[in-house]
Amino acid sequence: MSTGDDIMTATPKLSRTNRTRLILMAAGLVVGGVLGAVIARVEHLDALVQSLAWSDHLAAFLAFCFLSLALIMTIASFSPKLAARMVDPEATGPAKPAQASFLRIQAAVLALAGVMMAVPVIAFVAYRGQTPVVMGSVAMMGIVAALLAQTAGNLALWRQSDELLRKSMAETGSICFWILQGLLFLWAAAEKLSLVPALSSWDMMTLLMAFYLVVSSLVAMRRGLA
Repeated sequence: MSTGDDIMTATPKLSRTNRTRLILMAAGLVVGGVLGAVIARVEHLDALVQSLAWSDHLAAFLAFCFLSLALIMTIASFSPKLAARMVDPEATGPAKPAQASFLRIQAAVLALAGVMMAVPVIAFVAYRGQTPVVMGSVAMMGIVAALLAQTAGNLALWRQSDELLRKSMAETGSICFWILQGLLFLWAAAEKLSLVPALSSWDMMTLLMAFYLVVSSLVAMRRGLA
């Protein structure tokens, strides 16, 4: 007959990777809950949301995802153990300064992506689709500056990455390029034949970013990086 101690001993324990994922999921839920509570208090939110196209909703969701991930990574980078596990889920020791720095650069790149996705939507909503030329120009200059900073951040990440991470980045880029190229051609041909509705450049950009986010997550999970 099994004793209580035997049952407790037989109880499976969570691996380090799964514990890390649970911690990050919990942090994401907290961040999402706080932001959701703030958004719910905005007056006339229903009217503002209804004025947005589907691509604006998708862009806002992607911006939320990027900014939430950036916040989680930033917080984790100040915890040596959590930072080490985010960089390497199988790590047993604390993160090195270079690993924490790598995580913060990643967070900055994600935050910039979130800001660039959010600004056009916010401007569209704020000015009811009639953004003044001056404000639009200022916003565009900010987006260009953010894109340049993000490019520098991506180059820094590439230089600091090991061979596994570089292969993951290259694989993600290759998958996105070939699949999206084929899909874009098919949609353009169908659009020319009046079989499907036309897509704006903003529509295509938001779809590209969503596809990239999904592919990069799947590649990271397959290679044991998430």
